[in-house]
Amino acid sequence: MDTIAASLAEDADRILLVDDDTTNLDVLHHTLNGRGYRLFVARSGERAIEVARRVHPLLILLDVVMPGIDGYETCRRLKQDPETREAAVIFLSSLDETKDKVRGLEVGAVDFVSKPFQSDEVVARVNTHLTMQRLRRQLEARNAELARELAVAQEFLTDARRRVEGPLLGDSPAIRALRESIVRYAADAEILLLTGRQGTGHEAAARAVHHASPRSRQAFIHVNCALLPPGQDPGILSGAVTASESAADPHLSLLELAIHGTLYLEEIQRLPAQVQGRLADILERVEALHDAGQTGEPDVRVIAFTSALLATASGFHPKLLALLERSQLRVPALAERPEDVSEIARFFLRQHARRIGAVVETISDESLKRLRKYRWPGDVSELQSLIERAVTSAREPVLEIDSALLDEGLPFGLYRLIEKLGEGGMGEVWRARHQLLARPCAIKLIKPDLLGENKREVATERFRLEARTIAQLSSPNTVRLYDFGVTETGSFYYVMELLSGVDLASLVQRFGPLPPERAIAVLRQACRSLGEAHTAGLLHRDIKPHNLYLCRLGLDFDIVKVLDFGLVKSLREGAAHLTTEGVLTGTPGYMPPERVLGAAVDERSDLYALGCVAYWMLTGRTVFTGEPMAIMIHHARTPPKAPSKAFGLSIPDRLEQIVMACLEKAPERRPASAIELWRELGEVRLTSPWTPERAELWWREHLPDLARPSLGSDPSSDVMIAPLR
Repeated sequence: MDTIAASLAEDADRILLVDDDTTNLDVLHHTLNGRGYRLFVARSGERAIEVARRVHPLLILLDVVMPGIDGYETCRRLKQDPETREAAVIFLSSLDETKDKVRGLEVGAVDFVSKPFQSDEVVARVNTHLTMQRLRRQLEARNAELARELAVAQEFLTDARRRVEGPLLGDSPAIRALRESIVRYAADAEILLLTGRQGTGHEAAARAVHHASPRSRQAFIHVNCALLPPGQDPGILSGAVTASESAADPHLSLLELAIHGTLYLEEIQRLPAQVQGRLADILERVEALHDAGQTGEPDVRVIAFTSALLATASGFHPKLLALLERSQLRVPALAERPEDVSEIARFFLRQHARRIGAVVETISDESLKRLRKYRWPGDVSELQSLIERAVTSAREPVLEIDSALLDEGLPFGLYRLIEKLGEGGMGEVWRARHQLLARPCAIKLIKPDLLGENKREVATERFRLEARTIAQLSSPNTVRLYDFGVTETGSFYYVMELLSGVDLASLVQRFGPLPPERAIAVLRQACRSLGEAHTAGLLHRDIKPHNLYLCRLGLDFDIVKVLDFGLVKSLREGAAHLTTEGVLTGTPGYMPPERVLGAAVDERSDLYALGCVAYWMLTGRTVFTGEPMAIMIHHARTPPKAPSKAFGLSIPDRLEQIVMACLEKAPERRPASAIELWRELGEVRLTSPWTPERAELWWREHLPDLARPSLGSDPSSDVMIAPLR
């Protein structure tokens, strides 16, 4: 800028005086001399053009009537020449008729002064036009600077897109479908929610939507909400003010910076609730204007990403969640498209090799095979990190990926997380293995904020007390707890046995209701698990088909495992319990009346839920249907219909009596304990009992993959959970 300003100051002094009359030139020179101008003279039009090309004056005072070419032709030629066209021309002439002045303006002059002129008038007009010329030059310089800054910003945007486009490479059906969806979503301006696991390439997808949209030459503002300090507004809706700045200073919000462009909010559920609510209000207002055919302000496309469950329990504001759920685009995990791994790996190799100047040209075929077989728990981000580490240490042009670099899973203390199996209201469940023992297991991560405690120490102590109690349960029908602890980030975790089988909900949904004899076998095993827990003073509080798991253990089939003691409550007065006081937890379809009404609960509450499970197994229907609140009201007030009468099923009378007794509203009219219920079920007379042989035959016929034993390891533990769909 200093060089430009100096150049402008130098140009501001240059004035060319053109007249064939020496006297007129002397008068002009005398009038303007000593005022800080640099004066040049010419006595003809031809000479004026030569001088103008050489000295580039800012202003030319030009006579009209001259020998050779006249002033009009001189001005016309000056304005045609790129070297001189920017000079301002003022005609000085005794021709003062209107037509003469109009002709002068038509050929490019900015003013017309009649001879004989007054010195003060000439000086005033010269100063005015010099000021205008300076302002024009400054504006042009500033516009050129802004154009350069815009070009730099566009290059940064293009470079950022090039650096993150790797995840979108490949030709698998999954990535082709994603690219097609990107083109489709780029055509509109509605809010878009990207979902999927962290590391899948969500930023690349967001940038691709922006780049393919009409907004591609405008700003793309990226905010990672997960990196913000808790409760801090990053200046999305109002400009952020630092400690060293005054609140009165104007600051543009990120929303304002993204005008006509795109605002990308990564892990949007981590924004403070009040910011989410205000953002939802703004987006709703803009949407209403669009629906009315008007332009909504601010004109910003919002793209969001979340790896969390779409629920308010994950941190979403209800109003914002309702907006986000309307338009979703899932970014597929790398494990879903292994055929793309080779191309993406080569992209990262070329990119990093150029960045660090490494002479690495390609990846060996054997290494590519290893990469394609790997499960990529850390997704595309893990692949990029691995390739960059390998390139940095490579000494040959052909890259070899050491198998040690593909030690499957994410490190988690003494365990490695291999694959996320599911996610619920209390946390996540991962398939994992112990790094030293190589024993497969399931790890459940429980977020402390979902337990309702403000003090981490209190929540941690509650968790440890309850986990020790659960660890003492040894029933073969209770999922085994191997270990428990608290991570550095404050998440609680259980390490449990990994089961091979199917939960009761999936089983009935796929294969239909169970025969009475099989239902009894399942219920009696569940009673053994609950009987031990109740004797230890623990209530389960979330008995439902999803938490009863039928599996194979060794040579035995249809073994029931009671899962998820995450809602467990101690029956002992004064003992700690894992869930929050005052919060109604559980599943509405299996909730006992006393819990709905807020009355005291005991072991018979679990038996009511088990009766609901029995009803589900025998009929394939829940006891009551409808909205969650309506279902809970039914549990509290409505007598259930006997399954044989409601659905015309053939069910042993005694079994139906036991089920209906479990569903009594008053706890005292239910079986007194799980062990008593176990005995009553054992007394039901059956024409064809459910034997181990029948169980094995059913598994081998209907679930052959799960019926086969694992080779080369302990078949009771080296297993996997395979949910049915």
